[in-house]
Amino acid sequence: MRERFKQEQNSSVVDKDKLKRTSSKKLDEQKDPKPLQKDKAEKVATEDKVEKKIADNIEKKKVAEVQSEKNLDKKKNSDKTPEKKEKPGSVQANKNNTQEKQATDQEKDLKNTEAPQAENGSKKGAEENKDDDSSSIFDELLEKVKNNEAELTELNLNNSDCITIETLMSFTEALEFNTVVKIFSLANTRADDHIALVIAAMLKSNKTITSINLDSNHITGKGILAIFRALQHNDTLTELRFHNQRHICGGKTEMEIAKMLKENTTLLKLGYHFELAGPRMTVTNLLSRNMDKQRQRRMAEQKALKEAESKKNCLEVPKVIPPPEESTKSLRKPAANNPQKGTSKKGGAPVPPPPPPPMAPLAPPLINENIRNSLSPASQRRIVEKTGPAEKNSRDKLLESIRSSNIKKLKKVVEVPKWLK
Repeated sequence: MRERFKQEQNSSVVDKDKLKRTSSKKLDEQKDPKPLQKDKAEKVATEDKVEKKIADNIEKKKVAEVQSEKNLDKKKNSDKTPEKKEKPGSVQANKNNTQEKQATDQEKDLKNTEAPQAENGSKKGAEENKDDDSSSIFDELLEKVKNNEAELTELNLNNSDCITIETLMSFTEALEFNTVVKIFSLANTRADDHIALVIAAMLKSNKTITSINLDSNHITGKGILAIFRALQHNDTLTELRFHNQRHICGGKTEMEIAKMLKENTTLLKLGYHFELAGPRMTVTNLLSRNMDKQRQRRMAEQKALKEAESKKNCLEVPKVIPPPEESTKSLRKPAANNPQKGTSKKGGAPVPPPPPPPMAPLAPPLINENIRNSLSPASQRRIVEKTGPAEKNSRDKLLESIRSSNIKKLKKVVEVPKWLK
């Protein structure tokens, strides 16, 4: 620091001298340029000499300062070392110290460069460990799906942070040949278009899944359209949900979805909010149409079941099987050859059959005719009343007697006084 400060002072002094000389030269040239031109060479020479002297003085000062610093270092080393003869050993020690410092600096640099690499390696190792842990978690489920176990009817992978795209691909590929799982949910699993395409391929072959949930994922319009194209070859899926995707589907995809659903007759629930009013109305109408068709199918199945049950409950009348002709002929021949038992031995005239037994007297009817008429239905009673003679009530008899009576036969009514009452 001292050397630099001294050098700056010296340079500032030299600069000031030069500025003064240049300013004086310009003034002299303006006054009388001809004589001054002669003196230029002399002045330049003197200036060069002065500059050389200044430079030499500066170099001498630097050398003196360096020597003084060396002397200070030697004194310090001599204080540490008791004997003065061991000067070359101290120099070697200093060299060794400088080498050790350089080695330590290099080691520090290597550590600083290796530290971020180690951190990146540790991060990668941690990620690999996480992937291994996630794969180990879902290995049992994958085996169950592949083995087609009867207990696993719902495959739920919702909100699984540690799951990877490769495991999702393996699950969807395993479901192609599964005949037990009916519900497959993948909400909030960072699924993208690759998984949507695999699901579309799975729907073409699988005939048991009835609902799929793909809410809160990274699927674009291409993946959704691929799934709807696969629904044209599927007759079992009744519910599909793909709400809250990162990428907006847009109006074109909504119009294409509405066109594709016209050919499908089994989808009943669609979990998506259409932005355009046109596709929204068409999709609601198509879903209501599918609901009506399913209701009609269910009614037809119920009727068929009822008819089958009624046929089972009814008693079948046994069919009469006629005897064969040979058996009838064999029975008739002995009757023609053998004489009849009822014929007499002498004349051979047939004996008349005995008279039938007398008929037993009929029992009196247990139910009176009036009771029978009361028990008979109203329609039959009306028909009988029209056809047969009607019995007369007391009221009818009284009215007939009044009609047949004359005024002459009627008696006068005598008023009775009050006091007799």
